Amino acid sequence: MRIKPTTSASILLIVVFSLIAAWQLIPAARDVLKSSPYLSVIVIQLLILALPTVFYCTLRGKEFRAGLRINFFPLSAIILIVSASVLIVSGSGLIGAGMNALFPEAFSASSSAAAAGSADSFYYVVAFAVVPAITEEVLFRGIILTEFTSKGIFTAVTVSSLAFAMSHFSFVRFPVYLFSGLVLAAVTFAARSLIAAVIVHLVNNVFVVFFEDYVIYLTRRQNVSSVLIIFILAVAFFIAAAVTAFEASSLYKSYGKANRDSSYLPDKKTRGSLLRAFSESVFSPAFLIAAVIFVVVSYIV
Repeated sequence: MRIKPTTSASILLIVVFSLIAAWQLIPAARDVLKSSPYLSVIVIQLLILALPTVFYCTLRGKEFRAGLRINFFPLSAIILIVSASVLIVSGSGLIGAGMNALFPEAFSASSSAAAAGSADSFYYVVAFAVVPAITEEVLFRGIILTEFTSKGIFTAVTVSSLAFAMSHFSFVRFPVYLFSGLVLAAVTFAARSLIAAVIVHLVNNVFVVFFEDYVIYLTRRQNVSSVLIIFILAVAFFIAAAVTAFEASSLYKSYGKANRDSSYLPDKKTRGSLLRAFSESVFSPAFLIAAVIFVVVSYIV
């Protein structure tokens, strides 16, 4: 019996989520994270995300790996990448400020920018920005997005974004990661390049490591500075959203003029029912198990 690509991808999520959960729930592992944050984060990314990803791609074969969009983006996508970087940073900043206002203690406790500005900035960039941007993009915008594309773009983008948000095991930051996942998936489709998404992801990670705490601090002050930073983020968000949408549309028009076939259409069985394709994916047993792991571990941690 042949397993459906969407089912096998969901099983991969179960494996990855279980490994992350085990790491977070084992006291000894958490002690290692405190004593050596650089090494621990890199180990988590490489062993828990990269190895299962490589194993999965090996099982799926050379033809599947060729379809992961691990190629350089066209020069015409540079403006899209820049605007999407501003969009993801400003949008995440606004959502983060809102979640911090609602749940200040929980949001602060989940911060990954505690050591920003230290003398070891280079190691923090590698451990908390570069490595996660690569490993997470290959998994979520590479494998998950590709496997669910047969169900349609809407389903692929939504499922990959939900999976990305759940992988961080944080209720309070779930909206931030969900928004980020949506932007990164859109960039991957529009630029037809996983590398483009990696760059946008990297920019956002650098912002989180070095500037998120400062932005949150300003929004907490409830004075002119807090109003100003919210205004700046909001203006940047709307301008970046407009530019990103325009550039994505322009890129798709250029693909049409160049007579390039689209690999993003759902198959004939799902093309007529977007809601059914989405429901079959999100409410499949394997994906629901991954969601349960997220809920349970997030509640415990």
